[in-house]
Amino acid sequence: MADVQCVTCGQAGEAITDMLFLGKLEAEIKAKVCKPCWKKWEGMRVMVINEYQVNLGDESGRELVKKQMKAFLKLGEQTDTSKLDQNFRPAGS
Repeated sequence: MADVQCVTCGQAGEAITDMLFLGKLEAEIKAKVCKPCWKKWEGMRVMVINEYQVNLGDESGRELVKKQMKAFLKLGEQTDTSKLDQNFRPAGS
């Protein structure tokens, strides 16, 4: 199984093999993010959509989710996550 040096957690981890359907961004994510960190983002994505009441049918909504994803995965994007931070509840609490 191939490993990737993850920019999100700083560890070598299992590479993402699933299709992500993210166009040009998919290759960068697969090269820089491990599977466990991607799974964490998938859970966080639901929270982003709910907290910001994102309409994914709207281009600006999809762009907001993409910015939050890049910030969460540490792919060079800085964004305000305070709304998420104050409402974040780890799984199982």
